[in-house]
Formats: sequence, structure tokens, C-alpha cells
Amino acid sequence: MTLTFDNTFVNSGGSQQSVVTDVRTIVKASAPRPLLSRKAESRLSPRHHQVLEQLDELFMQNGFASFTITDLVREAGCSRRTLYEIAPSKEQLVLIVLDRRLHRMGRAALNSIDPSAPLSDQIRQYIEGGVGYHLFAPMVDDLADEAPARRLVDRHYRFVMTVVQKLVRLGIDRGEFAEVDPAVVASVVTGSSLYFMQSAVSEDTGLDLSALVSGMLDLVLGGLPHTASM
Repeated sequence: MTLTFDNTFVNSGGSQQSVVTDVRTIVKASAPRPLLSRKAESRLSPRHHQVLEQLDELFMQNGFASFTITDLVREAGCSRRTLYEIAPSKEQLVLIVLDRRLHRMGRAALNSIDPSAPLSDQIRQYIEGGVGYHLFAPMVDDLADEAPARRLVDRHYRFVMTVVQKLVRLGIDRGEFAEVDPAVVASVVTGSSLYFMQSAVSEDTGLDLSALVSGMLDLVLGGLPHTASM
């Protein structure tokens, strides 16, 4: 049995059998590691998890820059000790909440991919699949002045770029796309998706995030050269 350049096997009888390549298995090793290790997560009580969920909602709706630890104690209805059992400072607490949100978004996006679908559909499934867990505008707006949080988001979005690049490369290898630069496509898709989360973008366009992302994907994926049209 021989593997050909276009992801098919040629068996001993000469017939071809398609092979489904799941990009999720290819990129798994390069996925960002959670800030809270599994061991640290296992030490958190149900109350700790509840507080983290409350802070996630608080930060998504209001941002995080203006809150003090005293504010967070009041908003979460918990003690300072409970917060400090999760993280030693407000900055670390923000990073943990943000990291958990980004991992949820990443898992939802990857789980939305149907590896048997055309690669243009897989790219759309991946990007649109994470929209349900996107960063809300107040949180994104606060990232401008918080270097550690911005670096954390950049690390996750570099992984998004990696996934999109792999999907485009698979499309080229399968013959679905003509030769293009996967890094350029990934940069446009990933950068646009993050940019659209800013509050000013929705205000200026009158479109919500889902509509903005869908329109961008229509433009980018529709502009990708397909081998049948070359």
C-alpha cells in the first residue's frame, strides 16, 4: 500500500482509497498549555470554580482594568482568602480567567471541525466554532494597557494561526486550493477575527461579531484560488 501526494492510498489492486487527515491530531502538540496545571485545577474546590465563572462573566461584561481586589471580593461574594487561594495577585487572577476563556474558545473551535469536509469548510468551521466563547469588547479593549494579558492572547492566537496554516496547506496538498502562502491566509483570518472583537468595530459597522467573521471568511475563502479555476 502506497501513500500518494494527494492523500490517497493505492492498494495492491491498483484502486485508490481516500485518507481523511484530521488537523487536530497534527496541531495537538503545539497547543498552548493551561496556566493552571491539571494538578492545580484538581485542588480547586467547587466554590473556587464558581468564583472563576463569576469573574469570567464580570470581566467579559466590564473589562478588568478598573477592578481592585476589594471590588472582586464584593462582586464575587467571596473572601480575599478564596481569591488568593486561586492566584496570588489580581494580575495572575485576570490571566487565569482569560486563559480559561481562551482554552474554551480553542476547544470549541477545534471540536467544530469535520475532518471529512472540504478544507474551505473546515477553515470556516474552525473560526466560526470559537465565536461562542469569544472575548467580549470590554475585555479586549482593556488588553491594550495590560502587556501580560496581551501576550497571553497573542500566544493563543499564534496557535490559531498554526491551525489555519495547516488547514490551508492540507487544501493545497489535496488539490482543493492552488498554491498560495498559508501564512498570509492565516494572518488575515486570525488578525481580522481578533480585530473584530474591539467595541469600536461593531459600533462603526453596525454588525455583530458573527456577521463580521462570516463576511470576512466569505471574502477570504472566496478569494482563495481553487485548482479547478486555474
